[in-house]
Amino acid sequence: MGRILLPLVVIGVVVVLGTFGYMYIEGMRFLDALYMTVITISTVGFGEVKPLSDAGRIWTMLLILVGWGSISVLITRVFSVIVEREFTQILRLRRKKMKTLKDHYIVCGFGRMGRKAAEYLKRSDKDFVVVDTDKGRVQAALDMGYMAVEGDATEEDTLKKAGIEKARGLAALLDSDHANLYVVLNAKSLNPKLFVVASAFTEKGGKLIEKAGADRVILPFEWAGVRIGRALVQPVVSEFLDVYQMRVEEILLKEGSPFIGRSLRELDLSRRYGVYVIAILRGNEVMLPPNPDIPLREGDILLVVGKTDNLRKVEGLAESEDAGG
Repeated sequence: MGRILLPLVVIGVVVVLGTFGYMYIEGMRFLDALYMTVITISTVGFGEVKPLSDAGRIWTMLLILVGWGSISVLITRVFSVIVEREFTQILRLRRKKMKTLKDHYIVCGFGRMGRKAAEYLKRSDKDFVVVDTDKGRVQAALDMGYMAVEGDATEEDTLKKAGIEKARGLAALLDSDHANLYVVLNAKSLNPKLFVVASAFTEKGGKLIEKAGADRVILPFEWAGVRIGRALVQPVVSEFLDVYQMRVEEILLKEGSPFIGRSLRELDLSRRYGVYVIAILRGNEVMLPPNPDIPLREGDILLVVGKTDNLRKVEGLAESEDAGG
């Protein structure tokens, strides 16, 4: 409030001095002098009360410079306060939501890979928290509407701020194998059930990260090379997957899912939603292709393929109270 009060005081002083200045220089009565001062500093362009002398014109120019400058400062600070309050409210709501997060994901590192991972999670309508040491990257994540924590992901305190104990998965996407190794070690020690995916820049580093407890290790350059090779050898398949946004995802049937006890034939997901179940993972057993007549069980993982929007519908359906008839 003090930032707004100072320019207000300055404007008040300018109005008082301007009024008495016109009264002294031009011999105006109080109301005319006040009127001249207000229309001058507000630059509305109304006519003068009376023709001004040279001294009156000089006084008017000074009032315009000082008065409009003070008004500009006031306007800028008012908007600044409004924006800061809105931003603070948004941050407060995000922090509140972060404290209640459960089964969310943590993206450690907001570089190129981290941004792509965050975009995918956003499209998949998943809750996630970005963690990065770089203040600029954290601000970029916040500007995109993501929840973010500024801090070192290799430290336990930072991971706890991101809700590691209640998280479902974590992506270690820092700039070195050494850093990702520490992230995996700390993450697994804080939450042994956490599913961890980590990037590695060397095969040796990847093996160490895997030994540290990572459930999946990805070598970005190797993965990119495979995709380029596939595009060369199977261009139609690659284009089909990209153009039609076909994706393969997994759906875990949790306790209370309306899919439990029903068969794939009964659910008829392919006809109703254009989503195809290509396999069922039941413990160590992989049903490929799946038997369409066996009842589904709690803990089953359905591997499904389809368009993104359709997959989202089926995923929501698996968690809803009604799977349809």
